[in-house]
Formats: sequence, C-alpha cells, structure tokens
Amino acid sequence: MLNISGGMVGGDRLITMIELGADAHAVLTTASAAKAYRTLGPAAVQQTRITLGAGAVLEYLPDHLIPHAGAAVNQTIQLEMGPRSRAIIYDAIAAGRVGRGERWQFRNVTSDIAITGDGRPIYRNRASITPASQPLDELGWMEEANYLATLIVLADDVRGWSSLVNSLHSALQGVEGLQGGASALARGGCVSRYISTTADCLNRTTLKLWAIIRPELICREAFPLRKL
Repeated sequence: MLNISGGMVGGDRLITMIELGADAHAVLTTASAAKAYRTLGPAAVQQTRITLGAGAVLEYLPDHLIPHAGAAVNQTIQLEMGPRSRAIIYDAIAAGRVGRGERWQFRNVTSDIAITGDGRPIYRNRASITPASQPLDELGWMEEANYLATLIVLADDVRGWSSLVNSLHSALQGVEGLQGGASALARGGCVSRYISTTADCLNRTTLKLWAIIRPELICREAFPLRKL
C-alpha cells in the first residue's frame, strides 16, 4: 500500500477501507513511515476500516507514524472479524523526528482501535498523547524510549493462547533498548506492546514477533518484505 504521499497536514481526512471476502488472504504493508506536519488548526484525521469475511486472513503491518513538531493527528482502526477469520494488526508511533532533535514536540496524537466479532467487542484501546501535559520522559511512561508499538493477534477458532503468549513475551525480554510484554485477551486473541529506543530495534522486533506468530496462526513461515 502507498502510505500518505508527502504526509498529512491539519484538516486532512483520510479514510482507508479494506474488505476481504470469504477465505481471502492478504498481507498489507506500507512503503515507509507515515508523516504528519505541523498544524495551527484542526488535527489531521486518519481512519482505517476493515471487514473480514468468513475464513479470511489479514496481516496488516503498516510502518509507524512520525508526527513532526506541532502536529496533531487523530487515528482510528475499526475491524469487524467474520466467522473463523484471523488477523494480525500492527500500530506504532514515533516520538517525532528523533534524528532532528524533535522528540515529543508534536501537539497531540490520539489513537482508537476497536475490534469486534459477531457484534461483540474483542479488543478496544484508546490513547491520547499530549507531550505538553504528560511527563513522557519519566519512569513508568516512555522514559528514554522513542517508539511505541502494539501488535494484536486475533482468531475466534483458537482455543489455547498461552503457548503463543509465552513465546511472544520471551522474545521481548533481554533485548537492548527494548521493553515490552504480551498477554492473552479475554477471548479470541492476544496482544504485545513494546517500546524501543531506535527505529531499527522497533522494526526488527516487529518482524521477529511476526515470524513467531505466522506459523502458529496460519501455518506459514514469515518472508522478507520487499521494502527491506
């Protein structure tokens, strides 16, 4: 998928709609990280709406968002799971243009991920990052990390998640510049969340987790993404 060409500016409203029919399988990623520029007015809005048919498989692995100094972005991901469908959903954000010294200088970024199946909620996460009013560098927040990621695995026909959760959790331990963990959802999936100091560590960790998930979820090995 092409990511936002040139980047988002205030007042932009971008909607991506993904629909997989019964038993379809797609791996979707972007060419590079998305950018959001400074705005003095309304936030940029980016919505992703996904519908999976019966038995469909979606691996959604976009690159992270880089909000420039002064940027404001509202992001949403809405996913409706069909019967026996499976999904891997990835979402990540940078502290800003870290290499240029723009760390936590954006105005605000909000994120809302809502996943349902059979009309019932499976996963919901809402977050709002406002650097001017949050102690992001302090203990228990982002500390020295520059990237925050969430990787969600979903399947309504899997009965035991403990083995996969343990594998993902173990993979997130003992890596320099990385902190994270994994846990099972109340039903139908598990989630990993992690923070890293560098983009390279973030990307390598995500591919590492994907390589663990794929054989367990769909009995296929991970492969090199073309952009890498």
